[in-house]
Amino acid sequence: MQYEVTVATVEDRVVQTAMKLVMEPVFEADFHNCSYGYRPKRNARQASLAIREDLYQRAWGVAEIDFKDYFNSIPHAKLLKLIRLRIGDGSMLKLIKQSLKVGVSDRGVVIPTRIGVPQGSPISPLYSNIYLNLLDQLWHKRRYPEKLQATLYRYCDDAILVCRKSAQPALEAFRSIASRMDLTVNEEKTHITKLTDGFDFIGYQFVKRPSPKTGKNTIYIFPAKRAQQKVRNRLKFLTSRRAPISPQEFTELVNPVVRGWTNYFLHTNASDAFRRLQRFINTRFRRFLTCRSKGRGFGWQKYPNSKLYAMGLIYIGSGMLQYMTKPAHDSR
Repeated sequence: MQYEVTVATVEDRVVQTAMKLVMEPVFEADFHNCSYGYRPKRNARQASLAIREDLYQRAWGVAEIDFKDYFNSIPHAKLLKLIRLRIGDGSMLKLIKQSLKVGVSDRGVVIPTRIGVPQGSPISPLYSNIYLNLLDQLWHKRRYPEKLQATLYRYCDDAILVCRKSAQPALEAFRSIASRMDLTVNEEKTHITKLTDGFDFIGYQFVKRPSPKTGKNTIYIFPAKRAQQKVRNRLKFLTSRRAPISPQEFTELVNPVVRGWTNYFLHTNASDAFRRLQRFINTRFRRFLTCRSKGRGFGWQKYPNSKLYAMGLIYIGSGMLQYMTKPAHDSR
C-alpha cells in the first residue's frame, strides 16, 4: 500500500516555527556538546574542527553510523515523554501532539501517524535532537568515552565514534542504546574505517596521510567526492547551454550556489576541489555563451576566463567569499 505524506499548510508552518522559537531555548540547555546539527551557534565547521583535533589524540579509526529511516522511526510516546520533562503547559503539549500526528494520505483519507516526525517541517530537526539527545546523554553518563575510548560526534541523525581502542565494543554499545530507543542501525551503511583509508562525515572527507612538506602524519579535511558531485549536479539542474536567459540571469543562478558551497569548505584543504569547480562553472558558462551567440566549439578564444569574470561569473579566489564564524572553544 502506498501513502502520500501530507504537506503542511502555510498556517501550519507559521505555528510550528513559533513553537520552535518557544521550545528551542528550553531544550538547548540540555543538549550535549557532542551534537552540532540544527542548533543555534553550532555548525558543521565547528564539528569538523573538533573531530580533526580529536583524531590527533591517538585515534586509529572511526565507526561510521547510519540510522535506518530515522525520521520515520521516532516513537511518539517516548518522544512526548522526553518533552513532558521540560514542558508542562497543556496547550503547548496539545499543539506538539497535533504536529506529530500530521498523518499520511491514503486515497484522500488522512491517517494519523504514531511514529515518525514530518520531514520538511520547521520543528522536525528540534524533535530529532530532543530524541537523540537521550542517546548522547546515556553515552556520556555511562562514561563510554573513557571506558571504551570512543568519542561520539553527532550531526542530527549522522553519527561517528572516534576510536582509540577496538571499535567493535563501542559500536555494540551504541547499537544497544539505539535498540532500547526503538531505533535501528543501518548495517549496510555502518562501517568501521581506518583513518589512513579516510572516511566521510557531513560532506567532509577526513584522512590521515604524510605531509608532502614535513613527512609527518597529518589529518587532512577535504570536500567529499559525493559533495563535489552534488554541487555539480545542482548547477547542471539550474543551468543549460540552451537556457532562454541572459548572461546576467545565468550568473545570478550560479553564483549563490557556488558561494554557499565554497564557504562550507573554506576552512578545509579544498584548493584542488575549488579549482576543479572553477573550471566546471567556467566551461559551463562559456558553452552557454557560445550556444547563445550561435557559435561553434567551446568558445575558448572568444570567451577567455577574464571575460567571464568581467561578465559577473564568480571567481572563487576573488575575495567574494565570506568566512564563517570561529569554532566554539568548548567544541567537544
